Amino acid sequence: MKAFTVRRINDSDLDDFIRIRLEALRLHPAAFGASYEDWKQKSAEFFAERLRVESVFGGFDLQNTLQGMIGVSSNTAPKLRHVATIWGMYVRAEMRGTGLSKSLMAAAIKAASGAKTIKLSVMTTNHAAQILYRSFGFREWATDTAALCVDGVFYDELLMRLDAESSS
Repeated sequence: MKAFTVRRINDSDLDDFIRIRLEALRLHPAAFGASYEDWKQKSAEFFAERLRVESVFGGFDLQNTLQGMIGVSSNTAPKLRHVATIWGMYVRAEMRGTGLSKSLMAAAIKAASGAKTIKLSVMTTNHAAQILYRSFGFREWATDTAALCVDGVFYDELLMRLDAESSS
């Protein structure tokens, strides 16, 4: 029996979503393009809008506590609507190794199933995440050198993608 459930985060989970997103940004500043300092200034409406316009999934433990999250953005521009982007993957330390990351990733990929390409980025030093993403078929297509600068330290990002199989 799994020690968690995965479902789309909704308005009733807003406070928990804000907490876990800010926690992720605060604890792992080099893992995200967004910054804790910027996002802690955002209004609850800003976070609620993310839940309305993007698919954000949460992993909840048996006490219904939000323990992890992942987001999926779909592009609406006519020339880019075939591309979805996975963002904000985070699982609390105590839930790592339980299969929650894998379940969150599966939910995100399913939500992006209409896209021809799903993209994500991961720090070049985050080998556990890279292994997870590769297990779903993601492949590297570029390295963004010095993609992020955190406290004067530059970090490289590995750009990965999953392309839908050709139907021809």
